[in-house]
Amino acid sequence: MINEINVKFGEGKKLTAISDSFTINTDQSEADGGDGTAPTPLELFLASLATCAAHYARSFCDSRSISMDGMGLKVEYDFNKDAEQITSFRYQMTLPEGFPEKYKAALLRAIDLCTVKKHLMNPPAFELEIV
Repeated sequence: MINEINVKFGEGKKLTAISDSFTINTDQSEADGGDGTAPTPLELFLASLATCAAHYARSFCDSRSISMDGMGLKVEYDFNKDAEQITSFRYQMTLPEGFPEKYKAALLRAIDLCTVKKHLMNPPAFELEIV
């Protein structure tokens, strides 16, 4: 099945990604020549990793009727400016008071199922062409 996202070039550094079900705007920071009006593509990538992991945490808790009040997820990352590449990620879950001890390891395993992360671990092929 082939899916697609089309990108429209806006003013300055602004870009708009369009699919059948969503529209996402991006921009660059002012330091990089943009207006800073929307997330950068890298920020969207990072948000995708974080929200994917959070989705799996929510699904885990929902399936066991575990309250998420007070639960949080922070994703830290190291960025090599010379290579312009992220070198590592750290996921840190804050659990609500009274979170069952017996589910802690299972919650981490659930978060590790994140579909976005799986694409990094087993990357797809990339093809570039001019049409």
